[in-house]
This record gives sequence, C-alpha cells and structure tokens, in this order.
Amino acid sequence: MKPDAKGNIKAIVVEDELKIGTYIKHKIEYLDPSVTVAALAENGKQALNLIEEHQPQVVFTDISMPVMDGLELSRIIKNTYPGMIVVIISGYSDFSYAQKAIKYGIFNYILKPLEDEKLLDVLFDIKKSLAYTNAKQERQVLYSDAYMFQYTQGVQYAIFSVCIGNLFYDIEDPVLTEYYREILQEIPWRKLLEEVCGDGQNWYLADEQVVNQKIVGIQVRVDGEEETGNLAKRLMSLLELRTSLAIHICLSEQFVPYEDVWNLTKRLRHSMQQKLVIGETQTLIAEKEKDDDQGILDIVKMKLSSYIKNYFLHTDLKNFTDEIQIVLRYMIQNRATQENIEKVSLYVLKLLELSSQDCEAAFQEDIQIRQQQCIGMAATEEELMDNLMGCFQKIGRYVEELYEKKIETRVLEYVDSNFLTLEGLEQVADVFGYNYTYLSRLFKKMSGVSLNKYITEKKITLSKQMLHEHPDMVLEEVCELCGYNDCRYFSRVFKAQTGCTPSEYRVMK
Repeated sequence: MKPDAKGNIKAIVVEDELKIGTYIKHKIEYLDPSVTVAALAENGKQALNLIEEHQPQVVFTDISMPVMDGLELSRIIKNTYPGMIVVIISGYSDFSYAQKAIKYGIFNYILKPLEDEKLLDVLFDIKKSLAYTNAKQERQVLYSDAYMFQYTQGVQYAIFSVCIGNLFYDIEDPVLTEYYREILQEIPWRKLLEEVCGDGQNWYLADEQVVNQKIVGIQVRVDGEEETGNLAKRLMSLLELRTSLAIHICLSEQFVPYEDVWNLTKRLRHSMQQKLVIGETQTLIAEKEKDDDQGILDIVKMKLSSYIKNYFLHTDLKNFTDEIQIVLRYMIQNRATQENIEKVSLYVLKLLELSSQDCEAAFQEDIQIRQQQCIGMAATEEELMDNLMGCFQKIGRYVEELYEKKIETRVLEYVDSNFLTLEGLEQVADVFGYNYTYLSRLFKKMSGVSLNKYITEKKITLSKQMLHEHPDMVLEEVCELCGYNDCRYFSRVFKAQTGCTPSEYRVMK
C-alpha cells in the first residue's frame, strides 16, 4: 500500500450519509489533488470490502454508523493492515469516542464541520508520514568492529536521531538529495563514532530514507556512568567540526533494552519532525514538549487570510509580499519549527490557488516542489526568508496575471455593453470595486488606449455604421443615439477621428 510513482495517495471515505461522504470526498481532492478518494462506504463492513479491493493508504471514517461503527473498523484495520493510516471524522457528540480511538492507533481525528485549515494540516501530516514509511531506497548500516547487537543481560542502548541541515521527505527529489549528498560525503562517520564511543563499545549507524538523516545506536551498560546527554554532546561537537550546517540531534534521556529500540527510533523521528528549528543547532529531548505555538499559528493564518483577501481586492503584489515577509519574520523570531513554517507556506500557496481558482495543475506542482526545496536548503534564517519570498513572489506574479486576465474580460464586456452611457473610468471602478489608478493602468495595458479614447472610438464606429445604414436619419438623431448631447461637439469629435464631418462621410459611399 504505497503511493504511486508520482506520490499520489489513494483514500477511502466511510460515512453513513452519502451526501456528507460525497462532500468530504470533494473537499479532500480539492484541497490536495495528489489524494484520490477511490470509494465511498456507508458502514464499516462495506468499508472492509472496499479496502480489500482498492488497497488505499488512508481511510477517513465517521464513528457513529450502522452495522459496524468507526471504532470497530479502526481496530480491525490496525490488526489486518498495520501500515494503513486511519483518520476519524467526528461530530462534537462523538468527541470522547474520537479521543478513545487513539488506543487503536488512530493517526488523527477531525471534528465536523470540516475546516479547510485543519484538513490541510492533516493531509500535510499524512504525506510526511507516508514519505517516511514508503522509502524506495535500501538503508545502509555501518557497524562497529565489535558489533554484537542482541539482547544481553545488563546491556541497553542509547539511540540518537541525527539530521544535518533541514528535514525533507521526498527521497526522489534530486535537487535536495544531491545538495546534501555533496555536503555529507566528507563526514567520516566511522572515525567520528569511534571517537564518541569507548574501546570495544558496540555502535551502529543506519541511514534514514534521505541522505541527511541518520539513526545512531550505542550500546551501554545499565550499571555504567554514561549518560545519553554526554554521548550526544560528544557527537555534536565532532559533527560541528565537519559541517557549517545546523545539526539536530534528538534523543531520549532513558536507555532502552534491545526489544524497545525500534519503538524509540520511531518516537525520536516523530519528535524531530515536531521540534526542528531551521538554522539552529539543537539537542532535542523527546520527553520534553516544545512550547505549544498553535496559538501563534492560528493568529498567523488569520492574518495571512486577511492579507490575501486584501491583495485580491487591490491586486497589490508589493504590499502583499511585504505583509507576508512581516508574518514570516515574526514566526522565525519566535523560533517557529520547520513543520509550522512548512504548514504556513503551504497555507499561503493554497490560499493563493483557491483565490485564483485558475492555477494550472503543473504550476501548482512546480511551486510546491520549489517551496519544499527552498525550505530544505535554507542554512540560515535569512536564506529561509529569501528563498520563501522568492517562491511567493513567483506565484504572486502568476496569480496576478491570471487575475488581471479575469478583470480584463469582465471590464471589456461591461464597457462594450454600456459605452453609450458611461461617463468615465470612475464609474467602471465603482461598479467593480477596483482601485481607480490600478484599473486605469490595467485598461490601457489590455486595450492600448485610455478608457475615454476607447469609448470615443466605439461611439464613432457606431455613428459611421448608422450614417451608412440610415441615410435618411437626421444628424441630430444619429448624434443622440451615439451618446452625444451636443451635435457640434459630436461633429468635431467625428472629424478628429475620421478626417471629415459626419455629412461628408455620409456621401462618401
């Protein structure tokens, strides 16, 4: 049950009300085109049949359902398909049940009614999780000369998750892979670990799915004086001599027996994802919670939503990018984690896409790849800022062009339909709610002339047609029908446009 070659994810939605299930399907696929809902089920029993048929990576399920509820379905899935991700979609009345579902290994739960921001966050976490669990490269393991990792009385293990630089999850990203491969190939891991450990001490080094992340295991005696913090400190000091990139080491304060090594490894990996701060060398303790910055994240998203709405109202790219820069700098100054910066960046991109509603799929995919790369390669806060702003400016210009094309079509259609009664650009600006200066610039860009000149040309074209088609119509009537109240003024304008008077033009043909 792995994503396909392009990273597309297959899901199933389980909901006893078909309309709601269909709504959830459309919302998931709309927010993340890489997720396809292959089937809808109305209860847990039906879902199990569809799971066997479609082999999805993710199941979104309601709790209260006939025949088989969501909790029982989750229990069976975890026993039968341990690698499958289950997300509970719960109403407020089922909230306590959703919390209990954690014991069944539930990945996450979302409260109804579904909020775009929350669903985006969950989809983001799903993709990260699948990126780790569905590695396509074989891990390479380096052992100490005295290697003997097995259950031994009185022996336990210190486990460290090490990341050089920033986290990235796509093992098929050639840009990030090559970038870190060139940097890390100079690190002599064997020599380094021999210096960290004592003579004859067992250790191992396992590659993670991407080149810049490693798992280090060191065998220690329970009755010894060694501490995980001291081992991490020695490892960190030696790594700092080998690279200028930020180094992140995540550890547990406790040693673990042989049989618990794998579970601890998963916990360290998860903790690293939640706590890593870009550009900052860190020793992270898995047992210590990072300060909850969900409140900051909510404030930031609210501000971003407001900025983007204002941007589309006034189409002011410079002001938009200035405001985004302020928000990002605020997050960086408050030591926002890479995970939350990624979420905010993705949120900006998604808001821009949803606001324009016309972004091509190829452009969306390209910009998301660029966003991942610019975050993954940032060595400092300033690099991170520069990289992200370059990414946002690119999509801002793209969306601005799309938006301007929409405005052009709407404005031209309105002017062409109402040119006889239009009094000027201010009237058009009021009708559409656009800024006068912006609309003036845009209209001249799309038509090559000012609005007044465009209207004049439309009126004179109409008058020429009427003069030829209605030779008996008096000039005053032609003048009035073409939007002019003064016949002498009409004649002057006509002559300026055509080189002759209306009367002369009438007899020319």
